[in-house]
Amino acid sequence: MSEALDCLEQDGTHPLPKIRLSFPHRLNCFIRLWIFKILVAIVVAVDRLLHPPPPSLRPTLIKHYPCRSVLQTRVFFPPNYIPGEVLPLYLNIHGGGFAVCDPQHDDAFCIMWAKRTGMLIVSLDYRKAPLHPYPTAVYDIAALANAVLADSSLPIDNSKVVIGGFSAGGNLALCASQLPGLKGKIKAALTFYPIVDWSHPPNEKLAMRPYKGGPKDSLEFSSYWFDWGYVAPGQNRRDPLLSPCYAKKEDLPPWIYVIGAQWDMLRLESQEMIHELAGLKGKEDHEQDFESGTYKWTLARGCSHGFTHHFGHKAEKRAKREQKCKPIYDEAHKWLKIALAEQDSIEKSKQLMA
Repeated sequence: MSEALDCLEQDGTHPLPKIRLSFPHRLNCFIRLWIFKILVAIVVAVDRLLHPPPPSLRPTLIKHYPCRSVLQTRVFFPPNYIPGEVLPLYLNIHGGGFAVCDPQHDDAFCIMWAKRTGMLIVSLDYRKAPLHPYPTAVYDIAALANAVLADSSLPIDNSKVVIGGFSAGGNLALCASQLPGLKGKIKAALTFYPIVDWSHPPNEKLAMRPYKGGPKDSLEFSSYWFDWGYVAPGQNRRDPLLSPCYAKKEDLPPWIYVIGAQWDMLRLESQEMIHELAGLKGKEDHEQDFESGTYKWTLARGCSHGFTHHFGHKAEKRAKREQKCKPIYDEAHKWLKIALAEQDSIEKSKQLMA
């Protein structure tokens, strides 16, 4: 931690310690977050009991690695997998405000993504706030990702490793990629509506929203609870492993694609980060989609935070969600194919030079 602070000092970015707020505020967050966690756990448990997924919607394997034996790792092979071949790897990280949910919430996405891309999809878990605040989740993801890469029983092409996530998972994808063992091995990151900047508390983010008159922001109240549970008082809010927008460009994966949601209080920070990385900070219209070199930005218009997921089993809602997501997944898949093809070309050039 002290090394990270020293780097920030040298770069001219001063640390921003989190201020301990009043006791009534902390008590309110404590009560509301724990009630939320308990309710989510009960609702999910009942739903899974009453609506168990069919075999076609289950992972190929479920693993528990010794480095984090309490955490479940779910593995999805593409349906056309030929035994003996090695596959590009996609590491998926679920969302939930760092406090709720588990990898099973992303099973439908992982199955769809394995079928669409032909990649080996591995869905990772992490311990949750408030019992396990930052940086526990970052190191959980890094440890499991390294364990997966070292797992000889999985048919992984270690030269083609991609990481991705939703919301909190997008944050963890960018943060864990900076750690030893993963830095340099992760070739691309695909993030959906991630939180990338903890330096502004929720009230400031709400005030800075670049839109007016949209639907009620789903994070308007819960963001206070997640901020209380995940970021401890005194923690530097500008630590690159917490707020990846402050990371050095060379410490992040070389290919990054950010998908933001139009009606999302987190949109502005991820929008600014990807423009900064692409050298487009002075671009007049930051909302406009772009692809510049190895960086890509898409704004999901008319969508709110969490638009890729829904809870329940109504076919109408599922169809509506899929209709929203299809063009975005199409773009992401096309971008990934280019990134992996470029990586393949680099590896072949290295072999020829050797």
